[in-house]
Amino acid sequence: MSYPVREIVRNFLSVVAGVLIALIIIIPIGIFAGLMVFSDGSLPKSQQIISGTLLIGGIAAGCIAGGYFTVRISTRKDLIHGFITGLVLTFLFGLINDFEFDWRYPDLSISYLGILPAVLIGAWAGIRKKKKVISNMFSSPPGTP
Repeated sequence: MSYPVREIVRNFLSVVAGVLIALIIIIPIGIFAGLMVFSDGSLPKSQQIISGTLLIGGIAAGCIAGGYFTVRISTRKDLIHGFITGLVLTFLFGLINDFEFDWRYPDLSISYLGILPAVLIGAWAGIRKKKKVISNMFSSPPGTP
């Protein structure tokens, strides 16, 4: 089973597009959450909780969208491309945080451990949508046998 060059390029670009879509969603939300807690003085606990929740929610939403669009663009072996997208996003997140893994900061730990499952949830949704579109394409119109 050989891949034509066109499919290889499309699959590579599907991973790149998924990562870019995830980053387009994650970065502005992360900047906003960071600005919420940027202060020289003490912050109210509620503001810290809102910032952490916003950061985790933004990462989850970006990862789900990135996995979904990766699968929608890829040609074959959709789950593998979603997995690769998750690994790339996890690597980029680790690179930004200098590969620190500290359990004292729950938002950082949840983000490390949650990126790959979130991307795979988006990939699973994309696979379901892709199968639904394909089955509707080959079904007969209503009223015909």
